[in-house]
Amino acid sequence: MKKFTLATLLGITTATIGVTLVAPAHGASFTGSLVNADAIDLLPFTSTGAELRFRSLSYNGGTNDVGTLIPPGGFSPVLTIFNPSGNYFNEYTATEDLNFTATLSPGNYQAAVSTFGRFFDFPTKTNISQGFDGSGEFFGRNPNYAVDIVAVSSATAVPEPVSFIGTAVAGFAVVKLKRKLSAGKKST
Repeated sequence: MKKFTLATLLGITTATIGVTLVAPAHGASFTGSLVNADAIDLLPFTSTGAELRFRSLSYNGGTNDVGTLIPPGGFSPVLTIFNPSGNYFNEYTATEDLNFTATLSPGNYQAAVSTFGRFFDFPTKTNISQGFDGSGEFFGRNPNYAVDIVAVSSATAVPEPVSFIGTAVAGFAVVKLKRKLSAGKKST
């Protein structure tokens, strides 16, 4: 007798054995391979409420946010984001690699990685438990993917040049005044 998991019955095939998660202090870098073009890998991540940058490097390659060199040749992933309740948030796709930002409420989310043609049928479906539809395609590319989900860095305040110049001039004036007062005391 063949066993079926709930995920298999719902059309969600995962290949978590090949997924590697490296968590830098500011987010997560995922690498993995889909077992076939109809597979879906779920990437868990946490939002603190700050703006997040989602970036794939599978298609063109590059260096991910933890410094690992990703070779080109993987497929162009489709990312479908689900909120902490498993409800659909949004789906993102590109002709090569993804690069977008999103601000999510604080909580634990999942990004589903799939191939073009394998999709979540929103608005007909609203929750990840309802599964994915369609048949995916690698289009001659390998099944590898690399996805970074990281917090967008906030800019550090740098003093304006005018403020710096004003502070320097005031400092020189204080030094000159001290020398003048000091010279005046010696002559008396």
